[in-house]
Amino acid sequence: MMTSNRETTGFLLSVVFVCLAAGRDVYFGALFQRVDPLTVALTAFTLCTLVFLPVALATDRGGLARLRRHARTLAWINATSAIAWLSFFHALRMGEPALVQVIFFGIGPLSVTWIDRLVPGAAPAARTLGERRLHAGLLASLLVAVAVMLGGWSGLGAQPLGRVLAGVALTVGGGIAISVSTLLSRKVNDGGVRPATLIAVRFPGAVMLAAALAALSPARVAHDLTPAVLGLVAAASLLLIVLPNYVNQVGIALASPLTVRAVLAVGPVLVFLLQLLEGRLPSSPFTLAACVLYAVFALASAAARRHAIRTVPGALATAAGR
Repeated sequence: MMTSNRETTGFLLSVVFVCLAAGRDVYFGALFQRVDPLTVALTAFTLCTLVFLPVALATDRGGLARLRRHARTLAWINATSAIAWLSFFHALRMGEPALVQVIFFGIGPLSVTWIDRLVPGAAPAARTLGERRLHAGLLASLLVAVAVMLGGWSGLGAQPLGRVLAGVALTVGGGIAISVSTLLSRKVNDGGVRPATLIAVRFPGAVMLAAALAALSPARVAHDLTPAVLGLVAAASLLLIVLPNYVNQVGIALASPLTVRAVLAVGPVLVFLLQLLEGRLPSSPFTLAACVLYAVFALASAAARRHAIRTVPGALATAAGR
């Protein structure tokens, strides 16, 4: 009963996260056209530490002590989180948010088999023939998204080839990095560290990397950055980055990775619908097709993995991080 309640709560939190993340991607995709992504990264991830570290110090000193025993893992969480988020922010500046989310979230299930081999303590998952076929379909949906970008058929229209390729590379790299970060975070949560405590110490690496990159071109980062704009960035960061990160961290800690993955599958379609409401980008049937194709194969892959786990005794252990 307790496991069922945890799973239900984790599912609901994952739904909340996907809704907030869709709003985040659409809003910041527009904001990044006039505000440097490094400004948002510095603001948002500094706020993560400022908000959650006092909470951890007041309520979970034991969790902070346990984190000291996971110092190496925590360092990798910081590094992969920094790479993932800074790559993702810059990709949102270059591409259509719905397509960026397809690739960013879709690359995880495809890369998880070899990621398992790199993460200590993670058991590589054996895939059934049906799962491998569905993963081929999932890969095809990502390639469709890339083709839509390259062909100029997205809501952005035709873009310089170098810009599109850079955006795709950033999205793929960020998606792989966030998959590693999520797997490591789940391991730390399972070791008794509360989500709020992990959030408090997850992003100093992102702040340091963003600060180092900003120092290379301070004038560009500070361009048009007025107190009013900075206040807007701070408020949006709290609502659309800090809060969703916490909600996602709790959802990951409670729900099975398969549940989280199934909920994430509908994210790009939701982003597409919010893009229509926002009105910045014209509607593209090719973008919608890529989003729906991804959702179908991602949901089918999650269902196939769940069926395999129920069919093969002990297979649940191999699902960690999916």
